[in-house]
Amino acid sequence: MKEGIAVLEHLNFFNKIISKLLAVDVKINKKDKALIFLNSLPESYDHIVTIMFYGKKTLILEEVTATLLLNKPRKRPN
Repeated sequence: MKEGIAVLEHLNFFNKIISKLLAVDVKINKKDKALIFLNSLPESYDHIVTIMFYGKKTLILEEVTATLLLNKPRKRPN
């Protein structure tokens, strides 16, 4: 994901890729989807990602996206 792209837009793109993988019988479990999505976020989301991992054994994509849609990335000072 490039800086400045909306999370919802990135999520739609991510879901299209997942759908294409499913169409060719590539199975990705819920935990892996969440990790792949989190790893695709730019640096400005690092603080949110860190908070989501704190105290969690597993994450699922629905939890991740709900949290990201409610939070804003940190802006870097110029």
